Amino acid sequence: MPKLKDFIVEKNFVTDRISTQIRIIAVGLLVTAWSLLIGQVNILKGITACFRIHFILISIIAIITLVLDFLQYKFSYLNLNKKIKSMKEKNMDEESVYQEDKYYKGSNFFFISKQYVLLTGVAYFIMVCMFIIIIK
Repeated sequence: MPKLKDFIVEKNFVTDRISTQIRIIAVGLLVTAWSLLIGQVNILKGITACFRIHFILISIIAIITLVLDFLQYKFSYLNLNKKIKSMKEKNMDEESVYQEDKYYKGSNFFFISKQYVLLTGVAYFIMVCMFIIIIK
């Protein structure tokens, strides 16, 4: 029967995979939007002229996602650093997770936020592409 520690290890693995996928999708979204913006093919020039602002906004959403990803890891680092310092001062080998800590809450907030922001960006990109297809 799995123990709490096993579930925590599994949760850490899953959140790391989610973060990796978010980074890949955000960078892919950014690269695709920018390639459509700077494309030299004649058909792309006509499309991007009408939808330039949308692709710029999609790029901004992708960049915001990456910033949120960084902030999540920064807050996780600050939380862990604070825990390690506290445990060393108290000469402790084990301590429970304090979920009311501001860094822990911040990390969770940024983890959830980056998922929603990325989903918004992807949905926006799909809608713009569908609109382009309908117009053409």
